[in-house]
Amino acid sequence: DCTLGAVLIYKKEQELIGSLPVLPKRKRLKISTMKVSHVGHKIGELLLRKLFELAIRNKIYEIYLSHFTKEIDYLVDLIQEFGFEKASILNHEWAKIPEDVYLKKLIIDDEDISGLLPFQISKYYFPNLYDGMRVKKHIIPIQPQYFERLFTDYPGRQTTLNEHAGEFIVEGNTIKKAYLSHSSSKKLEAGDLLLFYRSIDLKSIVSLGVIENVFYDITNPHKIYSIVGKRTVYSLSEIEEIAQSPTTIILFNHHFYFKKPINYETLLRLNVIRGPIQSIMEIDHDEYMIVKNRGGIDERFTFN
Repeated sequence: DCTLGAVLIYKKEQELIGSLPVLPKRKRLKISTMKVSHVGHKIGELLLRKLFELAIRNKIYEIYLSHFTKEIDYLVDLIQEFGFEKASILNHEWAKIPEDVYLKKLIIDDEDISGLLPFQISKYYFPNLYDGMRVKKHIIPIQPQYFERLFTDYPGRQTTLNEHAGEFIVEGNTIKKAYLSHSSSKKLEAGDLLLFYRSIDLKSIVSLGVIENVFYDITNPHKIYSIVGKRTVYSLSEIEEIAQSPTTIILFNHHFYFKKPINYETLLRLNVIRGPIQSIMEIDHDEYMIVKNRGGIDERFTFN
């Protein structure tokens, strides 16, 4: 309809913030304006992901915004879902109420995550994650046509004609995604790591996610759709067909792409796998470390 659907304006800063309490001088990315009017397409989530990536590329490890919080406030709901916390307030002579300052730290330490479960680290301190011995690691095969929809920002991916015409692939905009499987495995748990293996063409492990929740043996298509919402590549009609067999629903956060995808031949040669990857496959911690070190995941964002 030729109207502006969303806008994000940011500013690089390196100064003290005169709030209560005072936030000391350091490099920060300020969200000056963030507004989404084209709702229902997870654009807010997409803007936050791009903002996190921008900050990391520029070696900026704090992001903040100031905002007059309302009783029902969708912006605050969104940013708190991805780790922004109310850090201080700004008092203005011209305002009857103080303005809240919300801050997100991208680089954290052990003290920040003390007492948190692995899935909570992923949830509250994204893109940080726990990848130590307490969680299992699973290779997940995914066909190219589904990968292209679920991971629309994968480097080198070609956009579709519909995207050029302004149409969004909603599930590709999300940080929180969903994967459906008929695997008989019941070993997946919240906090486990998912290593996505793009089959058929690339035949490589290309991306990393963390499980938020798992639902097993679901056969009601409407229940599946209510759980996954717009976070899956499948339409309701496709879900109705999938649900004819007991279905596993995996809700997960997508954290990183591997800088150096690890191909099938390498996985075989290093004994990470023993044969074709045809279904969800668990690997042990040592095998995961081979993948992690080969793939180039940034150690600053992993805890073990």
